[in-house]
Amino acid sequence: MERTTILSVPHPKIEWRMVERRKMEVVMVTHGKPTEQHGTIGHHYLMFAVNVILSVVVMYFVMFSMIDGWGDFRNNLNTFYMALTMVAPMGIIMLATMAGMYKNRRLNVLLYIGLLALFCAAFAGTRIQSGIGDRQFIASMVPHHSGAILMCREARLEDEELKDLCRNISQGQRQEIEQMNAIRARLDRGQ
Repeated sequence: MERTTILSVPHPKIEWRMVERRKMEVVMVTHGKPTEQHGTIGHHYLMFAVNVILSVVVMYFVMFSMIDGWGDFRNNLNTFYMALTMVAPMGIIMLATMAGMYKNRRLNVLLYIGLLALFCAAFAGTRIQSGIGDRQFIASMVPHHSGAILMCREARLEDEELKDLCRNISQGQRQEIEQMNAIRARLDRGQ
């Protein structure tokens, strides 16, 4: 099938080309001629990067599946750190288990090092609470408390002591969420 360039990007060595109807590939271009071997490999690494970035976004929002209600949703650094902590090993596993797609050994080593560094930095960020001040603390704790309320409400508990404990947890956590919201409002007013 004849290949037609449908989009040329500003980078002098990359072109998007139509391969078949509804199918595209990234082709590396050297001296104006496609280098097919590198184009396919380059496409795999491009898709790897897209996969990792989309996974961070998806995992960030999936972390909020544990909140009691969307009124308790707060964007926060701790959830972002956790998403990065999950995505970095996923990227390492992808590179290791799909070695046939990722054939550039030098780039793979750099990616392994980068992903390991990302994991360590995100893990350390969580453990030492890097960047977590008053507002970020509240933004992190509200969803955390909300998750405890959800678990207590939805768990199929039979033990009476656990049921009593959950009633106390739910009341206490909701009161603390309200208190944190009031503190946040005060901080936002500059008081």
